[in-house]
Amino acid sequence: MKTNIRSLSSLALLTVILVSAGVAAENAPGFVDFGSLTAADKGEYVEVKLDGFMLRLAAKFVRHEDPATADLIANLKSVRVNVVGLDAANRIATTERVASVRKQLEAKGWEQIVTVHGKRAEDVAIYIKHRGDDAIEGLVVTVIDGRKNEAVFVNIVGDIKPDQLADLAKHLHLDHLNLGGKTTT
Repeated sequence: MKTNIRSLSSLALLTVILVSAGVAAENAPGFVDFGSLTAADKGEYVEVKLDGFMLRLAAKFVRHEDPATADLIANLKSVRVNVVGLDAANRIATTERVASVRKQLEAKGWEQIVTVHGKRAEDVAIYIKHRGDDAIEGLVVTVIDGRKNEAVFVNIVGDIKPDQLADLAKHLHLDHLNLGGKTTT
């Protein structure tokens, strides 16, 4: 009986901790609610959510090989990625959802740092929310890829230092990227 009570108490505590971590990320300044996304009838739908514990665990795995990347990951509160396959049934609603998210970001003072409208039906926008020159609190990427018939929504929430991003970009060989005064060439 005591074992069952201890197990239930531990489970309840773990549940409270996990729910609190998710709520904390949702209340963070860099969090963006993408709303309800509808998958194509026969298309793909991918959803990845990494919060609190999983990000700290990832930082521990990376720390030995790449301490700078581990520090960056440790400062994140949430990483969410949604990939929605597009077809005739959901293309209009998903395209409208992308436009709505972008409009909300602009209304809330997010800064659009990348815009791509390609010849091959590519539509990409990247936004950041920053806290002065100190940190990036959120990053949002929205993509409509007409060639692959998919839409992508990404939201990264945390306390990201511009120097950390510049170092990571250099490590990943992202040439000519200038973040926080460091050029990564």
